[in-house]
Amino acid sequence: MKILLISPCPDDNQRHESMAIPQLTLPLIAGLTPQEHEIKIVEEVHNEVIDFDQEVDVVGISIMTQTAIRGYEIANEFKKRGKVVVFGGIHATVMPKEAILFGDAVVIGEAENGLWEQVLHDIESHSLKEFYKLDKYPELNHYVAPRRDLVQKVAGRFRLAPIETGRGCPYKCDFCTVPSSFGSKQRHKTVDCIIEDIESIEEKVLFFLDDNITINKKFARELFERMIPLKKYWVGQASANIVNDKELMKLARKSGCKGLLIGFESMTETGLNKYRKTFGSFEQNVQAIKTLQNNGIMTMASLVFGLDEDDKTVFDTAYNFIQKAKPAFLQACALTPYPGTAVFEKMKLENRILTDDWRQFDAKKVIISPKSMTADELQDGYSNIKDRVYSYPSILSRSLPNIFSGFGETALYFSLNIGARKWHKSGLTAKIFRNNADMPVDFDVTKYVKPVKKMVLA
Repeated sequence: MKILLISPCPDDNQRHESMAIPQLTLPLIAGLTPQEHEIKIVEEVHNEVIDFDQEVDVVGISIMTQTAIRGYEIANEFKKRGKVVVFGGIHATVMPKEAILFGDAVVIGEAENGLWEQVLHDIESHSLKEFYKLDKYPELNHYVAPRRDLVQKVAGRFRLAPIETGRGCPYKCDFCTVPSSFGSKQRHKTVDCIIEDIESIEEKVLFFLDDNITINKKFARELFERMIPLKKYWVGQASANIVNDKELMKLARKSGCKGLLIGFESMTETGLNKYRKTFGSFEQNVQAIKTLQNNGIMTMASLVFGLDEDDKTVFDTAYNFIQKAKPAFLQACALTPYPGTAVFEKMKLENRILTDDWRQFDAKKVIISPKSMTADELQDGYSNIKDRVYSYPSILSRSLPNIFSGFGETALYFSLNIGARKWHKSGLTAKIFRNNADMPVDFDVTKYVKPVKKMVLA
């Protein structure tokens, strides 16, 4: 069969120059696909154009919440042409009954352990079911070679390859989809499999997609030691407590670590006590960033604004944190109630979600009525802190402790910050997104895109 795998993207998210991390999902699905099938991948984020009239038997579409409506539009076009459409991805996993309105089948969760192969077999034998789901999370101890040759490996001005060491996260943040999609227990690939994957990668720079690459310190220590002779550079995600393990921190640097994205989430006292992902005090977290800098590792600090505990003072607290710690980059997130999370269920019940247009669910836009301030106050504060942090004086003042090793770090630092500034200045996040008065927030996606009539499969 001829199989087309698509990663959809709304028009306002398509880009060439921003620091968009290449995806791994579709290359992994392609790697799971038996060799007798012909396979192609299209990623709209890179402005790749979909030819709806091409010869293809199966269309697989991987959707996140913000790409779901575009994914449904694409599915409609292929359904009009009588093609078999299969959905997967995080949004399809948490909203399978919605996704099936637009497709012939939905893969819920992960596709290993023969599940994807079963879908293809059922298509060929004309016995396709609507929903496919494994009985338990798959073990990751068998190496699957991702088809990275089928995708672009460019993020901004860098060529890099996405890679993962495991899935799942034990922190259970109430706004995060990872526990509901991949479980609250981390499952690791074997170090042998990871090293084999790294050795197959031509690119010099890697991005580890794991939510926390250092949560199992014994595992991380072995991995980093074995990476040292491979002479790759990498960035990834970790928790701030890596600074408590000096040996691990030094091994990370020796293995090629250039920067870590750390989810500080909130620097308010209530936020620090609630999520317990970092240290218990403002000053300890400031010192953690400085310790990483002293060991040659940049910190990309992620903060979430609009939590129920946040009042208007949260923005000054966050700005003071950035000014004192001087992280390489601020990932400023507007609280987004993603389907499949506790925050979504709570805010939906309390009628505090202002829009059900999935295209706006990208963690960059204000789409909620917060608990301890008004939506206007959240929007003003969120825009203002980005104005301040992404200003040229702020970018320059934070640069010195973060460009310690030369050209590579300098390029990464300025690419991240100038890219964020460009996105902010585009105006795409400069307003509150809410439904019109005559359009209820009822999470009926068919008011945005109507499903075409389903074909009867022969």
